[in-house]
Amino acid sequence: MKQPRAGRRNHTPLSAAALREIERRGVTRYGVRDLYHTLMRVPLPGLFALLAGAFLFINLFFALLYWRIGGLSGPDHLGFAAAFFFSMQTLSTTGYGAVYPVSFAANLISSVEIFLGLLSVALTTGLLFARLSKPRARIMFSKVAIIRTYRGTPTLMFRMINERRNEIAEAHVSVTITQEEDDGTGSVLRRMVGLKLERDTSPIFALSWLVMHPITPESPLYGKTAKDIAAAGNVLVCMLSGTDDTLNETIFARHVYGAEDFRFGHRFVDVIERTETGDVVIDYNRFHDTIPE
Repeated sequence: MKQPRAGRRNHTPLSAAALREIERRGVTRYGVRDLYHTLMRVPLPGLFALLAGAFLFINLFFALLYWRIGGLSGPDHLGFAAAFFFSMQTLSTTGYGAVYPVSFAANLISSVEIFLGLLSVALTTGLLFARLSKPRARIMFSKVAIIRTYRGTPTLMFRMINERRNEIAEAHVSVTITQEEDDGTGSVLRRMVGLKLERDTSPIFALSWLVMHPITPESPLYGKTAKDIAAAGNVLVCMLSGTDDTLNETIFARHVYGAEDFRFGHRFVDVIERTETGDVVIDYNRFHDTIPE
């Protein structure tokens, strides 16, 4: 029996949960060098909170300068509160005129703040426009993938729906499974193996799509049971791409299935039915449901 070499780490199969949340060490998660990409990925409420915090910090900084240096004139006693609100009016280029700079230092500081205000408005507008105009796919994947016999062949199946009332042109789906192999030295190589699908393209994806992979002897899933998939740590990565016909932009969607998401000997519940008047109804409430065969 081959013994692992000394110094090798214990091997743990890669699960779907681990693939979704991979801890990255040795790199900065949110760095200034990649600030634009970071701001594009921050959730929208967090982005608004970050922009509001930056706006408040800048105003507090300039208000402190005005308050310490002086050089402001107005009808009342000019304390820190007056300097703070003057800073807000200057940064936003509002300029009510109740408080105004009179010294060279105050005018110089206000000029810098006006330039910073114009720059911040331009950057914030561009960032929000990029966030709001970014094309996003609204694709729902079934929560489980099933393996059942179809036309005499075991077949892996999962389904997708387009949640929007539009069409995705030239839709393409690819399915990849993670596979781990021993390289002969005690180390484990993780490979991504593409699965051959019965149909991987659709000229128009408007409603639903049942993706099928026949499990033939050439398939990495051939002869595997649920326990085999769990022990091997096989993870199914599904990618959909296409052109949104409303935005005329390329969109992407991704979903990951782990061993716990496979159902053997099940089939999906039919979601299409007809009413008494002959109308066709699609019940997405049953989209994820399966029943044993």
